[in-house]
Amino acid sequence: DGREIFKIQLAALPAGMEEVLTPMLLYNSARTTKTFIHPPSPSDKDQDDGGYFTIKAMITESGTSGALGATGGQKSYFWGRVTENKTGPNIISIDIKAGLAPTQSW
Repeated sequence: DGREIFKIQLAALPAGMEEVLTPMLLYNSARTTKTFIHPPSPSDKDQDDGGYFTIKAMITESGTSGALGATGGQKSYFWGRVTENKTGPNIISIDIKAGLAPTQSW
């Protein structure tokens, strides 16, 4: 169906700063697709955030720790697809309705 699995990682933050909004790293297993999911600006927090808070909640609630354990942040795997755009950067779409993809070894 054209979907592939993407890893999305939350940055590890010092104690007491867990609510700070930071970009999340997104990439595929070959690392041919890499980008950041940026938090909404402070003035846009009450509007549609493009999925940032939903993805962050899915990772916090069901994700696993990174290679450095609890100090290395959290990650989860998601289904998504890349749409090629001939006039600009490609578009990465993450399917948040499908739930998490199976855990990967990469």
